[in-house]
Amino acid sequence: MKKILFLIAIVGTLAWMTGCEEDVKGPLFNDHGVPGPVSSPEVENLPGAAIITYTLPRDEDVLYVKAEYTLDNGKQVVTKSSSYLGYIRVEGFGSAKEHMVTLSAVDRGENVSSPVQVKINPLTPDVHTVKESIEMIPDFGGVQFRWQNPNNAPLAYIILSEDTTGTLVPIETVYSGVTDGQYTIRGFEPEEREFAMVLRDRWDNFSDTTKITVTPLFEQQLDKSLFNKVVLDGDNDMNAWEGRYEFAFDNLPNTFNHTWAGDGWPQMFTVDLGIVAKLSRVIILQRQNFAYSHGNPRLLEIWGTKETPNPDGSFDNWVKLRDGVARRPTLEGGTAAEDEQHLLNGDEYSFTLDDPEIRYVRIVVNETWGLTGFIHMAEVTFYGQVVEEI
Repeated sequence: MKKILFLIAIVGTLAWMTGCEEDVKGPLFNDHGVPGPVSSPEVENLPGAAIITYTLPRDEDVLYVKAEYTLDNGKQVVTKSSSYLGYIRVEGFGSAKEHMVTLSAVDRGENVSSPVQVKINPLTPDVHTVKESIEMIPDFGGVQFRWQNPNNAPLAYIILSEDTTGTLVPIETVYSGVTDGQYTIRGFEPEEREFAMVLRDRWDNFSDTTKITVTPLFEQQLDKSLFNKVVLDGDNDMNAWEGRYEFAFDNLPNTFNHTWAGDGWPQMFTVDLGIVAKLSRVIILQRQNFAYSHGNPRLLEIWGTKETPNPDGSFDNWVKLRDGVARRPTLEGGTAAEDEQHLLNGDEYSFTLDDPEIRYVRIVVNETWGLTGFIHMAEVTFYGQVVEEI
């Protein structure tokens, strides 16, 4: 009986196996062959680039459109754009002249359509237009460079100066995409020398060289050991919580001064430089662990006087040297990396050669990054020329 049941089971299994259809997996999509080409291309020319719109072929399996072109430096470029977009951006051209772009439709089977040739005429690239806006101004200890970058193009600003043989060599590179750019190279003796700037974009297109021959003005960092605390009526106590007045002048970026909360606006403090000086600039360093927030100053005024201040806190005999707005590069088209570097460098406020000689400085803060009821600063550093020792 057991043998009979076993035979029945074997026969049943064989019948089931022969009765089932073979399960063969086919392709994930149907390949209908080479797709048709794109049509009706239209061009919008941009600085160093172009946007090409087009009509896709009727083939349902078109996956993307690719553009192939050659940059001015000989580099071959292939750019792809999804079939859902209907346009493609080509960029990196280093000149404002006619270029040829080849467009092809590609389907899911990687079949490539016949090519379509499109002529573009990019506008002058940013690397050249920004170069035309460069200003170079003699400054204390070096040269100040200024430029306009309305398209916020990410560019490298290569600064050059003469070496011992009189040859121009790169000495520093600044990476920036801010609209109103400014950078000062310092650390040079007051001797005539040549400076220059060359711009480079991310496709290695270079501008022409802008040059200037100048004599940097003598500059030194003022000695903080000579500074003295001055408290006038209306000045705020800079010794709140862990902050101390003198911590702003100890050359230690991780210490800071601090006022009490709820003191109202403006908030201010005064310092006696201990000498009479022609100021070139001041660098105010934020409290480092509260970047662009909390009580770090955003809107401020810097006042100066050579005369002994009136204890009543009035601004008699004081001269406003400048209004200051603290910067954050990302708010000006810059990058997060620029924000980090600016936090380490501090906000630099320059003075002019027309500003008077001073001994006392009053910093008036009208608003902080965090809209707080208090202020704090990690370090305040003055530069210039000592005119008279006290």
